Amino acid sequence: MSHHHHCCHHGHAHHHHQHKDYATANKEHFTAQLSDFDNPKYTELARRAAAAMRKQYAFDEESTVLMDFACGAGHISRQLAPHTKSIVGVDITQAAVDLYNQRVLNQGIPPEEMRAVCVELKGEEGELGGLKFDVIICSMSYHHFESVEGITRTLSFFLKPGGALLVLDILNTLEGTQDTSGTGKTLFDEKFHHIVAHTSGFKEDQIRSMYEGAGLTCSMFDTMKARYHGQDRTFFLAKGTKAAS
Repeated sequence: MSHHHHCCHHGHAHHHHQHKDYATANKEHFTAQLSDFDNPKYTELARRAAAAMRKQYAFDEESTVLMDFACGAGHISRQLAPHTKSIVGVDITQAAVDLYNQRVLNQGIPPEEMRAVCVELKGEEGELGGLKFDVIICSMSYHHFESVEGITRTLSFFLKPGGALLVLDILNTLEGTQDTSGTGKTLFDEKFHHIVAHTSGFKEDQIRSMYEGAGLTCSMFDTMKARYHGQDRTFFLAKGTKAAS
């Protein structure tokens, strides 16, 4: 279900000077790993992730405007492109954005239908040319973000009324742990701790309250199993919906 490599995906971590700067560490990590983006197993995992998302949201090729947040080189964007009117990929790693756009160009797809931008969104008027989205997806990236609450509020800002945020990430299946600081039990190898802010994944109640804090209603929380870094992992897909008013 996961669709990324080495560790995971692109971090939009909002950093704090006394902490490790996850955003910078993630940029460096994923710039270095770009050569691995064409591995067929990631394409297969992206296909599964996109299929799960399509079950939970009624994508429409005539009307759906999609943001793929922390899009990387665009594995999931490519899977969802036939089912959307337009896609904007957003990532903080310039090298990944360049690869995304190069692939779109190679396929002869016009940029108004599919493009990626390198930007750290703040959730302010005028960003992305004032564009709002029917659906925003974020796959296998939340564990990289230091403040998932902040990121979720930012993404909520970019949703149209009635729009949906779909987050796919690793479920915390560890017994009795609330620890996400990397000092307790962990689902990630220690060599990834400098780029993973939430090393034990996420619990359902954590995701639900995160959505609520961003003005979204968590209308669906589903789980699935897949191999990830050679281990069996449980993933969740959560859907948060913005009020239609």
